[in-house]
Amino acid sequence: MKAIVTGGNRGIGFEISKKLLARGFEVHVLSRSGIDSPADGVISWTADISDYEQTTQVVDKIGHADVLINNAGIMNTKTASDYCQDDIHHILNVNLVTSVRLSIRMAEKMASIGGGRIVSMGSIAGEIGHPDIWYGISKAGIMNAMRSIARTFGPTGVVANSVAPGPVDTDMMKNIPQDRKERLKTATITQRFCSVAEVAETVCWLATDAPASINGEVIDLNNGTNYR
Repeated sequence: MKAIVTGGNRGIGFEISKKLLARGFEVHVLSRSGIDSPADGVISWTADISDYEQTTQVVDKIGHADVLINNAGIMNTKTASDYCQDDIHHILNVNLVTSVRLSIRMAEKMASIGGGRIVSMGSIAGEIGHPDIWYGISKAGIMNAMRSIARTFGPTGVVANSVAPGPVDTDMMKNIPQDRKERLKTATITQRFCSVAEVAETVCWLATDAPASINGEVIDLNNGTNYR
C-alpha cells in the first residue's frame, strides 16, 4: 500500500506520515523544504504545493497511490483589507486549488482500479468564518470539494472525506496573539486545544479503517466549540 501526504514534513502532516508508516504504508511526503530528520521509511520529495504542475510531476514519479492526504496549508495573520491579489492567489493555490486538482487527478486513477481514499485537512474556519478571510474560504472550499469528489467517484470505490479541527497545538498557533488563544481555549469543553496526535489519528482512521459509507463527510475536532 502506498500513501502520499502533502505538507507532511512537520506538525500534523508528519504525525500522519508516521502513523501511516506504522500501519504498513509506503509513505511519500511532499513539502517545499523536505524533512530534516525523516522517520525510518518515510520518503521525502521536494515540491511547492502552490505550483500544480510541479506537484503533479513529482506525483507522477511516485506512481499509483492508494491514499492521498491533502494536509499542506498556510494561514496568515492578515485582515481582509491587508490582502493583495498575489497573496490571495498564493493561499488559495496552496490550500485549495492544487489540492482539488490533485485529488481529481488521483481519484480518476483510483477509480480505474477499484478505488482508494482521499482525506483533506479542512478547518472550523471554513464553517464559522475566520479573521483570515481567505484562509476560511480555502478551507470551506476544500471540504465542499471532497463532497463533490465523493459524489462523482464514490460509485467506483473512491472515498473522500475531510477533517475540520478547531485550534490545534502546532507551530501555526504561535502566530495567534496570546489573548485570542486564551479566548479560544475558554470556549472548549475541557479548556484545551486539540492535539496533533488526535487529528492525525482521525485522518488515518478515515484513510484506512473507517466504513466506506462515511464518504463526503466532514469530521469535526473542535472540543465542543462548534456543534452542528
